[in-house]
Amino acid sequence: MSAPHCSRCTAQCCRLTVVLDATECIPPQLTTRIAGGLRVMAKDADGWCAALDRASMNCGIYDERPQVCRRFRMAGPYCRAIFAGAADDPPGR
Repeated sequence: MSAPHCSRCTAQCCRLTVVLDATECIPPQLTTRIAGGLRVMAKDADGWCAALDRASMNCGIYDERPQVCRRFRMAGPYCRAIFAGAADDPPGR
């Protein structure tokens, strides 16, 4: 398995639950509430973040993306763990 890299990213982190801070201004159609009342990024029926542009596999709200997404470091330990677990499950393009 190759190391994660932006040029071949499969955006597996875009399948994680992203809890939003109350101060974040994310369009309401891209958010939902889960058990306990937490506001999170909504997911499409197949489990991918509703903000993910499927054609490019890039964030459709990149400049306004949530803080937790901004802190997610490409090729960092958490990214590598997700990438390794997703090696057999690439997204459809």
